[in-house]
Amino acid sequence: MDHSELISRILQGDSHAYADLVRTYQRMVYTVCHRILRNAQDAEEATQDTFVKAYQHLAGFGGNAKFSTWLYSIAFRTAVSHGRKHRQHTLSVDELVHHPDAGTGSRTDDGTHQADMRRQLDRALAALSAEDAAILSFFYLEEMSVEEIVTATGLAASNVKVKLHRGRKKLLDVLNTELRGEARTLLTDHA
Repeated sequence: MDHSELISRILQGDSHAYADLVRTYQRMVYTVCHRILRNAQDAEEATQDTFVKAYQHLAGFGGNAKFSTWLYSIAFRTAVSHGRKHRQHTLSVDELVHHPDAGTGSRTDDGTHQADMRRQLDRALAALSAEDAAILSFFYLEEMSVEEIVTATGLAASNVKVKLHRGRKKLLDVLNTELRGEARTLLTDHA
């Protein structure tokens, strides 16, 4: 997608072009916000605020970074700001981290293996700090480079690298703990 042409059309008042832009990035912006806020209603509000801010500052997008990185940085900062305002840091198992690709992709015969793996990953990410979960999501799910994460979060490159390293370890610990718990449950159920 040629963002410079689309941005030019938006700046000239083409509301359809902006609607196209929102449709293209809505799911990932929501995912970023939800990973940080961990509440669907707050994430929806932060997503809307992100697109309003992006529209208001679109003329200032200089093209120094990829458009998606610029937009994700607005989403990240908006969600963090929104979280500070509302101070709702409740973690609900019922509200797993949302991702647009959940349950899709390669599937087993019954289609449940991929969805189960996704749910485990989402629960594990939800157990991490909001910042760690967002950084790991940027790196692994969005395949952003360290430099792009630096731009999106405003953190130093060395800090991002440390957070990625520590975040991977924490994520593995959470996944291993969860798997051990499931194994114990299976053993006691069949005893």
